[in-house]
Amino acid sequence: MHWGNRREKLLKRLVFSAKARCDCGAGLAYDKRASHPAWDCSAILLGDALLVAGERGVCEHSLPCDYYDVTSEKSRTADGATTRP
Repeated sequence: MHWGNRREKLLKRLVFSAKARCDCGAGLAYDKRASHPAWDCSAILLGDALLVAGERGVCEHSLPCDYYDVTSEKSRTADGATTRP
């Protein structure tokens, strides 16, 4: 399977935050299939940060977290807001 196809499937599976962003500027997201979902940088989850250099890229990234106050794009209170690329 081509990486583009896998990336598209992953993009559909990720739940993005409505407004919260990583320190690098990418939106926070989590994989709804993960056994212990945690908000993480979507650039890392999608592999975009890996294209630049190193495991976590050259930018400073927020550490994965279990923030409960992060509003999901699927929340009614998000009012349609999303950080989805």
